[in-house]
Amino acid sequence: MYTNAANERIRSIRMKFGRLGLYIMKQKLFYKLLVLSLTVSFTAQFCNSQGPRPEEIELMWWKPFDDARIVEPLISEFQKAYPNVRVNYVQKNIENYEDELLDALAAGEGPDIFSIHNDWLPKHKAKTAPAPDNIFSLREFKENFLEVASADLTEGGKVYAVPLAVDVLAMYYNKDILSSAGIPRPPATWQEIIDMVSRLTRQDSLGNFQKQAVALGTAENINRAPDILGLLMLQNGTPLYSSNRDSATLDQQIQDPQGNYYSPGARALEFYTQFANPAKLTYTWNNRSNNSIEAFGSGRVAMIFSYSYLRATLESKSPFLNYAVAPMPQIDPQKSRVNYANYWAEAVAKASPHQEAAWQFLKFISSREILPKYYEAQKQVSPRLDILEQQISDPEIGVFAENALSAKSLYKPDSDVVESIFVQMIDNVILRGVAPSEAIKDATAKLNVLLRGS
Repeated sequence: MYTNAANERIRSIRMKFGRLGLYIMKQKLFYKLLVLSLTVSFTAQFCNSQGPRPEEIELMWWKPFDDARIVEPLISEFQKAYPNVRVNYVQKNIENYEDELLDALAAGEGPDIFSIHNDWLPKHKAKTAPAPDNIFSLREFKENFLEVASADLTEGGKVYAVPLAVDVLAMYYNKDILSSAGIPRPPATWQEIIDMVSRLTRQDSLGNFQKQAVALGTAENINRAPDILGLLMLQNGTPLYSSNRDSATLDQQIQDPQGNYYSPGARALEFYTQFANPAKLTYTWNNRSNNSIEAFGSGRVAMIFSYSYLRATLESKSPFLNYAVAPMPQIDPQKSRVNYANYWAEAVAKASPHQEAAWQFLKFISSREILPKYYEAQKQVSPRLDILEQQISDPEIGVFAENALSAKSLYKPDSDVVESIFVQMIDNVILRGVAPSEAIKDATAKLNVLLRGS
């Protein structure tokens, strides 16, 4: 038997161990709850890191000319990178494309992305949404794309459209006709063309042309006559508008180095129309001539001016034609070259509910890595400088690629109206006997009416 003191000692020890056991049990419970809490917290954070499922977006893209097989590689690559965005492509007929587009946009049923011609922005800018700066800044665009694209497709520090390809005027020449006349190389200047006319032109006893030197002088039967006349005006420094484009200056006179005043616009028009003037030694074309492309394809004319898309037409309709392509003639080869651009670009509709996604798509497909896929099915000149420099050595499109670097375009408040005014200028001189200086004044007045109404 224990003594009372011993019993008290044992009871005291039991109480201490009891409190210790309770403390240990509480600590175990605390750690279990802590582990459970951390597990739940980690699981919640992991789930939240995945974020909500991205919004499913559908974009509609309208474009003339290109069939689906040409753009499909671009769309496919984009949808791999952005699986939540579906791009539906529709090829449109160029004949009624602009009217159909305007009707659809007015009805609120238009596409999210649509093609515009490079001179359409002035009349369709209000229907387009510029690129957000964080997607496509003006600085990035100017650093990577041709200068003419920046001039045509940007305004107020914003990018309004992005080209996937460009085209420029070039000279197509019949190698057999030039060789037969003892001409070893195509002309590099307009003066050389003048000097060649008599050697290349053949007429029968009735004055009908059997062989023609160059398709110049008229409007209706020459492919893209307004562009050729526009190029001549650009090359000789014709001022078309005032600095703020509120008035036309097509008839403005300037002073030459000798101090004489002249109208460069009238001079360009006179140069162009001389080839269809029977009173001139350069007479080699008239309104009875076949369409310039048909005449060239049949081997009747030595030189015409057109774009790279003509190659496909000649290959299909004139597969045995012995021709080549040379740069556009210049006034003075010692001065800076001036060429003429004609191309399409992709814009985002202002009415689109998915403007950012649409611009992300355009930025993606026009990138250095993706855009070359667009040229795999059909060779075209790139608007990107980092791709263009590789194309200059290409035997098929190298001439066009090189010319693109110095290409310019005309500002057109309304492209259809401006082209009509240029055609009227030519017709006034050739068909109505109006002096070039008077035809230029009439065109200037019409342009001013257009500017006041725009």
